[in-house]
Amino acid sequence: MTDRLASVLCRLDLPVAELSSARLDGEVFGLGDFWCPVDEIDDEARRAQAAALLVPPRAIAERLTAAWIYGLAPEPGRHQFCVHVAARMHLEPSPRFRVREVTCTAEDTLTVGGRRVTTPLRTLVDLARWPDADVDLIPVIGGLLSRCGPGAAERAIHRCDRAYVPFRRLAMLRLSEAVRRDRQPSLTR
Repeated sequence: MTDRLASVLCRLDLPVAELSSARLDGEVFGLGDFWCPVDEIDDEARRAQAAALLVPPRAIAERLTAAWIYGLAPEPGRHQFCVHVAARMHLEPSPRFRVREVTCTAEDTLTVGGRRVTTPLRTLVDLARWPDADVDLIPVIGGLLSRCGPGAAERAIHRCDRAYVPFRRLAMLRLSEAVRRDRQPSLTR
């Protein structure tokens, strides 16, 4: 048996009072709704593990939760997950997360820290099409575009500019604005 703590801790690992006390003592730091020992790094793997503790294993982190995992957005107040429509999963409603059913191919997901997350390309396409965002998505979309490598803008436009894509115009406006901002010369670069 090992004495090593898990890299992401919840109240099943230690009582909340002990975790809170350890946080005050500087032994753990908060990560989302959970805690990490201070010798752990706040990286993609830890954020993915923390987000995944909220939902069953079949759920896939998407939209702002995926952007948070990638380090491109602040933690959302309500995490966003998706499941494939064939998963037939039912969850009780929660104020902490939202789950939607989508068609999500294997090429649209990757594994981060042992948990499934939408790829940066799928994440930016979903964010570009999201009508009721309460944050400025253009910098997030720009960060995701740069993470996708050369030709990312063309691939994203190809996925958004289809007749059956909901909120196509909104997506095209956001993508063009993100590309325009990325191509502007900056004095700080």
